[in-house]
Amino acid sequence: MASPPKSGRPRDADRERQLLVATLDLLAEVGYDRLTIEAVASHCGAGKTTLYRRWPGKTELVADAVALFHADAAVPDTGDLRTDLLMSASTWHTADTRRDAVVAGLLTAMARDPELRETVRAAVADPGNAVFDQVVAQARARGEVTAEVDTEVLACVLPAMVFHQITVRSGPVDRTLMETIVDQVIRPALTRPA
Repeated sequence: MASPPKSGRPRDADRERQLLVATLDLLAEVGYDRLTIEAVASHCGAGKTTLYRRWPGKTELVADAVALFHADAAVPDTGDLRTDLLMSASTWHTADTRRDAVVAGLLTAMARDPELRETVRAAVADPGNAVFDQVVAQARARGEVTAEVDTEVLACVLPAMVFHQITVRSGPVDRTLMETIVDQVIRPALTRPA
């Protein structure tokens, strides 16, 4: 038996996106610890209940907001491992000071808050790892990947190096960095002789 339809207005995808973008803006400005549902609502001219109807709390709101950074991620299949790896990393090699500020602030909060860490992992890391796994599987089917490697560990290399670049080195996260990571670390690990 099907569930009865929910009463009330249907969700407005544009409004939801506005709320998530406002969350990112405030995260970049004040950080996770000082972010409040009230501040996001005020920033958007919305009531707190508007946010609480969509998200049970700040943790879930932040996870969905951060997932926007990868919302358009697709699994590339150009027929070339290097090109596919670079295309799947394209989210990272655009200049985005807001993204960098959000990432830097969230890393500290995630280290202290296991619930936040798990929620952000499920919203951001798991989908990113799935794209990486698919790119590797496609390349393996074409005969480009010969090594037996732990793709779960290898999928973490690029995000880890990006986070290090943002938080420790304060250097640019650009195409040159992505090419260096792909050409000197990831691709050699995937294509070394078995």
